[in-house]
Amino acid sequence: MKDNFCLKSDTLTITPSDMGKLWESEWDIAFRKDGKEHIGTATFAGEKILGTVPLNVELMPEYRNRGFGTEIIRMMVNWAFLHKNIFEVVSKVEHENDKGINALQKAGFVYRGIEGKVETYSIVKEKTSWTGVYLAIGICIGLLLGIVLNSVWLGFVIGIAVGLCIGGIMDSSATKYRESVTGKSARTAKRTKK
Repeated sequence: MKDNFCLKSDTLTITPSDMGKLWESEWDIAFRKDGKEHIGTATFAGEKILGTVPLNVELMPEYRNRGFGTEIIRMMVNWAFLHKNIFEVVSKVEHENDKGINALQKAGFVYRGIEGKVETYSIVKEKTSWTGVYLAIGICIGLLLGIVLNSVWLGFVIGIAVGLCIGGIMDSSATKYRESVTGKSARTAKRTKK
């Protein structure tokens, strides 16, 4: 069952140890060539609240400071963000761990604060934007409608208006869903992102 699912890059594979508990089990990190050389683990284990999951990556000492950390973090974050209810990934790192901090920052994580000797970093999923997609679809449909009505400009204007309305409704719906999961308004999320 372990071989049924894994994350792959050009150099690495990341495979969950328990397919039934992807968010709690350790994920084994190995080189892609042979898949047998274990270089570390990653896990989402920890407190998951309001659309936020923790991420912890541990590399064996001989594989640190070689760029693998950033690659692993990006792969794990991208997988987490494929899930509809996940909007933020948080990672904690010792204040003195400059290489770990650097890997998080290269992966797009932002400093959120310090508690004792542990710094907190996180990355927030970008907000969904449907308006552009529906605007393009609306323009195409509007132009076709304009040809049928013998007034391309009228069809074009109708298409833009319909596209903007549908896109705005979809964006508003996505924002409301995100706020219902995270308990944070879109404005709060933007302020904490900086």
